[in-house]
Amino acid sequence: MRSELLTEKKAMINDKIQHFIVGFVLSLTGFIFFPLILTGFIFGIGKELYDYISGKGVADWLDMVATFCGAVFASMIVIVFFL
Repeated sequence: MRSELLTEKKAMINDKIQHFIVGFVLSLTGFIFFPLILTGFIFGIGKELYDYISGKGVADWLDMVATFCGAVFASMIVIVFFL
């Protein structure tokens, strides 16, 4: 029982890390063309809406928050280099 809970917790943490990385990488495209900095945020919203509407995934606000955190971190990096 305890090992199952640990496995589930590890899977949840890995999922949030993946969302963070995707948001980060997508928003880093702002280096190529500045408005692309928004892609991480747009993807975060779009992915969770898709999961909710299609039923093919599990819509989770924490997934969107993790994606946004990655996008915010990348956006700060892009903005610092552009200033």
